[in-house]
Amino acid sequence: MTISLSRYLVAALSASGIDRAYCVPGESFLPVLDALYDSAIELVTCCHESSAGFMALADGRLTGVPGVCLVSRGPGATNASIAVHTAQQDGVPMILFIGQVPRRNLRRGAFQEIDYATMFGGIAKWVVEIRDPEQLPAALARALHVAINGVPGPVVVSLPEDVLDEPIPEATPRPVERARTAPEPAAAAQVGQWLKAARRPLIIAGGELGSGRGRETLMEIATAHGIPVAVSFRRHDLFDNEHPLFAGELGIFNTKPQIEALRSADLIIAAGTRLNDLTTHGFTFPGSPYAPQRFVHVYDDPTVIGLHVKPDIGAACSAEAFLRALAPPQPSVAATRAAWAERLHAFQVANAAWARRTAPDGVVFGNVTTALRRRVKDDAVIVLDAGVSAALTYRYFPFRPPMRLLATIGGPMGFGVPAAVATAMRLPGRQIVCIAGDGGFLMTGNELLAAVQRNLPIRVIVANNGSLGTIRVHQERMFPGRVIGTGLNSPDFAALARAFGCKDLVIAREDDIEPVLDAAFGHRGPVLVEVKASLSAALPASARSGTVESVHASDN
Repeated sequence: MTISLSRYLVAALSASGIDRAYCVPGESFLPVLDALYDSAIELVTCCHESSAGFMALADGRLTGVPGVCLVSRGPGATNASIAVHTAQQDGVPMILFIGQVPRRNLRRGAFQEIDYATMFGGIAKWVVEIRDPEQLPAALARALHVAINGVPGPVVVSLPEDVLDEPIPEATPRPVERARTAPEPAAAAQVGQWLKAARRPLIIAGGELGSGRGRETLMEIATAHGIPVAVSFRRHDLFDNEHPLFAGELGIFNTKPQIEALRSADLIIAAGTRLNDLTTHGFTFPGSPYAPQRFVHVYDDPTVIGLHVKPDIGAACSAEAFLRALAPPQPSVAATRAAWAERLHAFQVANAAWARRTAPDGVVFGNVTTALRRRVKDDAVIVLDAGVSAALTYRYFPFRPPMRLLATIGGPMGFGVPAAVATAMRLPGRQIVCIAGDGGFLMTGNELLAAVQRNLPIRVIVANNGSLGTIRVHQERMFPGRVIGTGLNSPDFAALARAFGCKDLVIAREDDIEPVLDAAFGHRGPVLVEVKASLSAALPASARSGTVESVHASDN
């Protein structure tokens, strides 16, 4: 008995727990589409390949199972490449399937041909081209394995169109699962002894703790031992931001005194983080190549450990399992560290304090961010695009588990709306709030169509300040007064939302914030809120035309 390559591919994906795929249909992989017709895998059609990739990225982040994206060759693959790069930067499992030119035309400069091993070789964990039908079962099993093991990431599978209907021996695909690793007892015992003696311990918590019971374990261990927790770049949702042990996010908002205080730790346990350049402030904290204090690095991939900071103990295992393996704390040990925790938390409180402001050129978006606090449910998912609006949310919005933050480490524009749609499909019943700037929304906001078609109750809040704001801020700092290329002639976003069949609301004045947000959160289907946002409030003081006045300190 035989089965077509396309049908085996779909069966193998289903066996490994993949129940949804995102695509922009193309003639180069029609047999795969036909195989999906008879499968339990839901196919979501997108308006653009970058959106399909971002949706797959969000799905992989939420489930731990590779997000699947299918695109056609050439333009389809290049459009989707932004999601592949983001998956690599973020450590998210993803598989991009590309319909390729027929085998006889490979490497002959055929219509829309690209050598994908060359194109994706620097950003994908593995790239494979299926030239022999019997190659597929082993290649697909490896693709799934590579995507989810070690540092999760993207895999690219090129499928020449003339191989898709080829027969292969019929077989029952087996599921591919993440390899299980366990901490070495001696290493955990040694760290436990160091922890017992430490007066100023610190945990740096990373994205690996975002899956399974990671958040719960982090909270249990931190509170039992009285250890302050700093989260790695854009991983705010790992720990309650208002908890006395929260020492803040390591990223772009840290002050020099705050970093100096963190440097005074006498034991640092980096758990589940790759210690990228933003988390480590350009590889200067804790220090490179050596930290000045005892340093422990735990990550489920040995290639990451010691890459930037040489640890005293490196544990290539599950960060959650390692934390659980630590010895129970001594009686009252947490109390002895109260002053240390209070000192670190004070920096976070000061950094996150927001004073309500007004501006002459529009609504100060930070006022919208703080108003969201009273409306967002405990299990909400906040989906952030890039830009000034996202930066304000990272800094001033208090995340607390089980709330989720869905944002990218790599920071591409256009992630917000597609990711919000994918999240609403994956987590029905949970409150989904997407925050995007006008520039980010204009890249992929057309995916509102999918939200309207499915009546997904997402709240999309667009900060329209008529500018690529983040770049404008940098431009004003480096070349004051010489503004070029960063202005946007933004459309009427409310009218655009209506054109898609989406509920539209507008915050045009400060007094609109409360009633409009009430209406948005009371609506059952998708809704877009356009905020006529101030640009001057985001700019350096020297670049502001007019004044930005502080009204009163908001409660936290």
